[in-house]
Parts: sequence; C-alpha cells; structure tokens
Amino acid sequence: MLTKTTTLLWWIAGISGVAVVLLSIVMVTGELGEPTGAEWVYLFFFPFGFSVGYVTALRWPLAGGCVSLACMAISQAVTGRVFDPGAYAVWGMMSVPGVLFLIVGMKRRAQARPE
Repeated sequence: MLTKTTTLLWWIAGISGVAVVLLSIVMVTGELGEPTGAEWVYLFFFPFGFSVGYVTALRWPLAGGCVSLACMAISQAVTGRVFDPGAYAVWGMMSVPGVLFLIVGMKRRAQARPE
C-alpha cells in the first residue's frame, strides 16, 4: 500500500512533468529551423529523450526519472558550451519532476519489500 505522501509526490511529479513536456514541445516547434548534425544529437537527448523519460515515469517512476535526468545531463555535455546561470536555472527547474519521480520510485520500491 502506498502512503499518501508517495501518492501526492507522484501526482505533483506527473502534473509538473506533463507541463514540462508540453513546454518542451512548444520550445522545439518554435525554434526548430534547419538543425545541424550536432544540434540533432542535442535534440535527441533534450527535449525528445527527456520527454520520453517523463512519459515513461508516469508508469515506471524510477526508470523514467533516471532516463529524463540522464538525458538532461547528456544534452548539457553534448553542447560543449557554457551558458549564463539563467539557462541552468531553467534546466534545473525542468528537472524537478525527474527528481520527484526518482523519490517516488525509491519509496515504492522500499514499500514493496517485505520486512
């Protein structure tokens, strides 16, 4: 049986995750011109892989949270650039649902283990 806290965290993560996916779609459709090869690699991880992680997390929170956060980290490494702090703050806020999904997944796993 899941606790109320775990269920509440799952709902918060799910709603905010869907909002972030929708925001990502708006960003991509508004800025997508003629991407170069390196930009396609970046787009594969963020927002596409990142969004797949959030959608997956709705069913499997631990796996989806890991995928979304890993895609965010890899996308930052792929760019090979340093951005202003504001950009990192936005990416950090967009990653909050992934962290919440990880917490929910770990809580679910701990609650499923017999004592």
